[in-house]
Amino acid sequence: MSGSINTRISYASMFLLNSSIAYAMTTSWGIDLVKRISWGFITLKCPEGVCYGTLAVHRMCFSLSLWHIILGVLTLGVDDSRHTRAVVQNGLWIFKFVGWIALAVLAFVIPNGFFEFYSKYVAMGGAGVFLLVQLVLLVDFAYNLAEACIGRWEDTERPLWRNILVGGTCAMYLVFAIMTVADFVYFARDGCGRNQFFITANMLACILVSAIAVHPRVQEANLKSGLAQAGMVTAYATYLVTSALAGSPESSDSVPECNPLARAASARATMAVVGAFFTIGAICYSTTNAAVKSNTLIMSSGNSAYSALATDDPNEVPLTNSQMRQSALREAVANGSLPESALTDYDSDSSSQDDEKHGVQYNYTFFHVIFSMASMYAAMLLTNWNSISSTDHIIIIGRSTTAVWVKVVTSWLCIALYMWTLVGPVVLPDREWA
Repeated sequence: MSGSINTRISYASMFLLNSSIAYAMTTSWGIDLVKRISWGFITLKCPEGVCYGTLAVHRMCFSLSLWHIILGVLTLGVDDSRHTRAVVQNGLWIFKFVGWIALAVLAFVIPNGFFEFYSKYVAMGGAGVFLLVQLVLLVDFAYNLAEACIGRWEDTERPLWRNILVGGTCAMYLVFAIMTVADFVYFARDGCGRNQFFITANMLACILVSAIAVHPRVQEANLKSGLAQAGMVTAYATYLVTSALAGSPESSDSVPECNPLARAASARATMAVVGAFFTIGAICYSTTNAAVKSNTLIMSSGNSAYSALATDDPNEVPLTNSQMRQSALREAVANGSLPESALTDYDSDSSSQDDEKHGVQYNYTFFHVIFSMASMYAAMLLTNWNSISSTDHIIIIGRSTTAVWVKVVTSWLCIALYMWTLVGPVVLPDREWA
């Protein structure tokens, strides 16, 4: 496994550890667990906001966010593994771990007033930006996956890739149909006007965006558009709405009951455990993925050792950094500018574990900025967007009115962003669209 991948896995593991500790601090159950495990010998008397509760979660996530900001500053301008400060990114793990612990301890001696401001403005703003980053990556992933299947099908002429593309598209729309019907059956009873609005609006928006994706004018301006991408976006947006409805908090005397899962004890326990692990795991994946895709998000390739080669074919798949370097070396050897030994030396370097000797695989500073915002997003999710109650024994992630609206609005933004990629080339034909 290459060195850059090992590094990213290590940072993701740190994020997973920090988020798990933060989740244990959502209520006092972590303190009670320590007391039970020690048979009463260890009793922690700590007020809410310091050892548990909303502010305690923000303290823990703030320490990791600040840790990544410091690392981002220290790695600013590093462009390959031979740089003096590259070791800050890829090594010194014992010192970085100790630094993280020191920042965590420091966070718990900062007055509550700071974290009351931080949780309402800074963390919420960073979480919002990270949500937008996730949506951009989702749309980019939908396009890339569809294009990869089409490319394999055209190159190999094997029906397997055509079947994967068509079957996957049908599966996405089947998921959309099943979840929409289930939403109407379980969450849209008479009197549940808000739920009915959410489900109906999502259904109509998904049908509209699917129709736009196959419109002749859209496909003429954007040859990459099709039902494959629309299906993935539709399924994800519907999942967000379903997740929001399933996480709606129970009303005191709600008649009718608009969320039958809210009062089911078994459902509460399952959603608490599964929701926590799924949420933290999903953030780890999306954060790592976002952090290494700086070119997609900031439209810049300045961190690579070589710039992309110009091409007259807009549909040509861009070469990777390694392929561009090898192509440039072969051209230089053919012109007599370099000896043939240059290719041999490059091949020996490529076979080593250091895959960043000739240029970093991703922008180190941007990597840490994304992880810093992801820590803020994790804090908002774990506290249900600053709305958890100290009286709850176990916190179910996503169960609050604020969390419901965040998910629904996110689904709308997802559809709107994808729709813009469809109509944008039609409205602004003179602009170059990536």
